[in-house]
Amino acid sequence: MVTIVLVHGAWHGSWCWQRVTPLLEKRGFAVLTVDLPSVGARPGADTDLSADAAAVEAVVEGVAGPVVLCGHSYGGMVISRTAAGNVSRLIYLCAFMPTEGESLLSIGGGRHAPWIQMLDGGLTLPDPARSDTVFYSDCDAQTSEWAKSELRPQSRAAFEEPVPYPAWRHTPSTYVVCANDMAMPAELQRNVFAPRATETIELQADHSPFLSQPDAVAELLAVRSR
Repeated sequence: MVTIVLVHGAWHGSWCWQRVTPLLEKRGFAVLTVDLPSVGARPGADTDLSADAAAVEAVVEGVAGPVVLCGHSYGGMVISRTAAGNVSRLIYLCAFMPTEGESLLSIGGGRHAPWIQMLDGGLTLPDPARSDTVFYSDCDAQTSEWAKSELRPQSRAAFEEPVPYPAWRHTPSTYVVCANDMAMPAELQRNVFAPRATETIELQADHSPFLSQPDAVAELLAVRSR
């Protein structure tokens, strides 16, 4: 049996998958999530991409059979850095898909997005006044308010560490473009990242389809995990 491991994006946690997980379990899949250590890190901790990748590898290596590894947004950097040998497919859900030597920051031209706040102690956090539009534009107001309340600061070091050799070079991959994405332009997803993948899918969805379209996300994960 294939196990699906879900890796959240920046400032989020395993909580963001709670609408997708039961839908996959109903389809007969084992599902695991990972809380990345760079999210909720202490000020000055410098918890980086390598630490996040190590957390994912520890989960994946604990699975006896094949694993489909799905990363959302920043989670794409993490799954690209993960070296576990039993991963049968990588799924990038409106995610960063770096090539050799790229960091999230370098992909952004060396600048953070204007809606990212720089906090003391090397931490970052999205501007609360803009999170609704940036992350949850297709979600209802109640979902958006709940999700915003769950966001936590994340270490800036995680965005600055490059990926030396991305896992998609040797593992089949699927890129999921989210056409209504306000956090990562759909053009960047289509024109830069998607051509690197084995296949491409497009959803008419915002940056958080696991909340706005959980059925669609569960179905595409299930189909590519059979």
